[in-house]
Amino acid sequence: MNTHNKPAFTFALICLAIFLGALDLTVVSAVLPQVMLDMRVSIDTDLNRAAWVVSGYLLAYTVSMTFMGRFSDLLGRRRVYLICLSIFVVGSGMAAAAGSLDMLILARVVQAFGAGAMVPISMALASDLFPPARRALALGVIGAVDTAGWMVGHLYGGVLMRAFDSWRLLFWLNLPIGLLALALTWWALRGVAHQRDQGGFDWLGAVLISASLIAFNIGLAAGGELGATDFYGQRSGPPPYALPLVLLALLLLAAFVWVERRSAHPLIDLHLFQQRSSALACVVNVLVGFTLALAITNVPLFINTRLALQFPDAPDILRRAAWDAGWMLSALTLTMALAAIPGGALAGRFGPRPPAILGLVLALLGTLLMSRWHTDSTYLTMGLELALTGTGLGLLISPVAEAVMQAATSTQRGSASALVIALRLVGMTAGVASLTLYGVPRQDALRRAGVDNPLVTSDPARFLMDVAAQVVGETFLLGAVALALALLAAWGMRPHPRVDTSP
Repeated sequence: MNTHNKPAFTFALICLAIFLGALDLTVVSAVLPQVMLDMRVSIDTDLNRAAWVVSGYLLAYTVSMTFMGRFSDLLGRRRVYLICLSIFVVGSGMAAAAGSLDMLILARVVQAFGAGAMVPISMALASDLFPPARRALALGVIGAVDTAGWMVGHLYGGVLMRAFDSWRLLFWLNLPIGLLALALTWWALRGVAHQRDQGGFDWLGAVLISASLIAFNIGLAAGGELGATDFYGQRSGPPPYALPLVLLALLLLAAFVWVERRSAHPLIDLHLFQQRSSALACVVNVLVGFTLALAITNVPLFINTRLALQFPDAPDILRRAAWDAGWMLSALTLTMALAAIPGGALAGRFGPRPPAILGLVLALLGTLLMSRWHTDSTYLTMGLELALTGTGLGLLISPVAEAVMQAATSTQRGSASALVIALRLVGMTAGVASLTLYGVPRQDALRRAGVDNPLVTSDPARFLMDVAAQVVGETFLLGAVALALALLAAWGMRPHPRVDTSP
């Protein structure tokens, strides 16, 4: 079979590897308690270190895509894609055989270094495989597969743990699947034409943007230590290194921009930001990532708080809360995955602007409805509102990517694709930080303010749930503000994007 004439088959193989990498982004969340138990890690003293099994993957996932996309422009998509898939397989083997928590964290970083680069390279490959008229739909499919992967990760991990009681099996299974994907993709991509960039690699730019992302992620994640705040206001505040790291990240970002403007072969072509539609699409992407993180984090918090207060003595309450939260979140993420495909079709037919505006209107409406959640909100109501928000966010995936890809030449598609994904992850990091930096102190203040209220002593559980619902509603309003700003940005995108005639 001539795969060069059957791009759909090649594209399907590429999507398989994307799904594997995205799956491992969330799969460990379901098995982390068992990992800590098996490795004799104390949940009281080493929980922050164990959390790096998850956060280390996300950080390496983000950092790798910033420069591996550029490598694919220079060295060829096929070669770099196969290298990244091989790195992911090696990291999976290391994770399966890890004998300590530190080795598992290292293995997860290796895994993510390969997996993070596969998504932007796949987006660039889609642009190489399909003509401009079909490219937006292909980008929508990639968005759907990527979303579906991290959507089912926690469910996949939970099912395998329940059936086989072995978290190592999660990583061992990646080896045969990954090796099969490696062999088939090596064969399928051999006939795909790609015009390589003849320039060089900006090593200084790669170091600066990587250091900026690392400082930014660690600095904002440090706000999570605010979770130690208790009912009586005993709080240590964020650690002293949090703010300096965020400021350092901003300085490194400024240095990166300065270097890129003077580089003969920039890591990211800043001309992408000089084209209005591309620049505004990047703004939309950050704001959408911010709101998405709020939803993904708020739903489990809301459900866990409600069930814990309703059934304080239930022995399996954490298990039930995880089950309920998983299904509620699927209302958001499943609709995102499904809506990404028609979003791509609409972007291909009408350009990125109309489906982006439609998606933001739906997501804004859904987020405003979610800001009204209260103690007695039913799962049906919550699920419908999450589905509305997910539909809107899903419609945005392809138009945002397409707007940036239209501004890139055929030799810049790898770095342009990386920019799309990295900016969304930066927005998600800021969204999680806003919950810890605003939500936790706000909840503590409301609890302390109600201590003298007679209603508290008569029904304290109801009072605590009302406080939690109010804080969740306020943080969803922050997401609504972000989406309103994103809507203004999308409205400013050019209504008639240029036609890309490059191969």
